[in-house]
Amino acid sequence: MAGTRHAAKLLILGSLVVASFAVGCGSSAYARRTDEDQRLSARVDERLAASPALSTARVAAKSHGGVVVLLGEVPDENLKSEAAHVASTVPGVVRVNNLILVAKDATTAEGSAPAAGALTIARTD
Repeated sequence: MAGTRHAAKLLILGSLVVASFAVGCGSSAYARRTDEDQRLSARVDERLAASPALSTARVAAKSHGGVVVLLGEVPDENLKSEAAHVASTVPGVVRVNNLILVAKDATTAEGSAPAAGALTIARTD
C-alpha cells in the first residue's frame, strides 16, 4: 500500500514538472511570436517609408502571425494600392489587410486624422 502511495506521489510530481515545462514553452513561444510580429511590422514600416510615393503618407503596419494590417490615411486609391503592394513584398508577410482610409483632402480635413503615432483597432466580440 505504501509503495502504491509513493508511486502515485511520484506520478503526480512528474506530471507537475512536465506541465511546468509545457507552460514555459508556451510562454516563450508566445514571446518569440510577439517579437517576430514587432520585427515584421518594423520592416513593413521601413519599406513604406522608403517608397518615394509613400514616404510622406501617414501609414503604419501592425502584424500578427504574418498577417499585416495597414492603417492610416492617404489622398487617393493609387497610394492605398501601392501601400498594399509594398507590404506584400516584405519577406514573412503572408497576407495584407488594407484598412487605409482614402481621404481626398487628407491634409486639410479637420478632425479626420488620428493623432500622430496613434493607431486604433476596435474589436467587438
